[in-house]
Amino acid sequence: MVYLRKAAKKDSTQIFQQPHKDYNIAVNDVLYVRILTGNPEISALYNNVPASGFSISMSSEADQYINGFTVDKEGKIRLPVLGTVSVEGLTLFDAEKRIQQLADQYLIDATVIVRLLNYKVTVLGEVAQPGVYSHYNDQMTILQAIGKAGDITDLGDKRNVMVIRSVPEGQVTYQVDLTKKELLTSPAFFVKPNDVIYVKPSGSKAFRINLPIMSIFLSSLTTVIVLLQYFENQ
Repeated sequence: MVYLRKAAKKDSTQIFQQPHKDYNIAVNDVLYVRILTGNPEISALYNNVPASGFSISMSSEADQYINGFTVDKEGKIRLPVLGTVSVEGLTLFDAEKRIQQLADQYLIDATVIVRLLNYKVTVLGEVAQPGVYSHYNDQMTILQAIGKAGDITDLGDKRNVMVIRSVPEGQVTYQVDLTKKELLTSPAFFVKPNDVIYVKPSGSKAFRINLPIMSIFLSSLTTVIVLLQYFENQ
């Protein structure tokens, strides 16, 4: 089954209005904040460089949680020297700009860098490699996420994929059809951190799984019928 099939024969080129794709920082997000200045002591506070001179690793999830800045329940992060900064609801660009303005008040020639550390999605169901996948970019599409999981298997239903997303009010679900170009305008096209993508099995999966059992049953039934006919003829 083909992804993003054409709606008509003549639509060789189409433009689709993309949904809002910039991620807005939420509570419990973990941010990487780096501030570069000419003062080594100030730079060390933000760049994870202790007195020993060796930088602290940010490669594992535990390192990111310990050394990153977690957005608290009030939507704020607490930065050394600069104090508390409200970032909830801001894009990464806007958060970087806000921290830069604050840094300019206290530091000389400071450069601020803000990144999101907890950009992970979970892909489950009929994919080659289900699991949790990290993404080191501000944007990821559902097709990229499924690509990370090795694509949908032959038993997966590309027309019936569920995206589960956490929102302040609770959980919201989207049903998407990967075979139609209308997917490009869906709010689920750009996945968000902690989204769960579930690829449902196709209707033929149960038949394929039970096919060996059905074959044994039919073979046994045929054998019984042949034996009964044999004894009747005797």
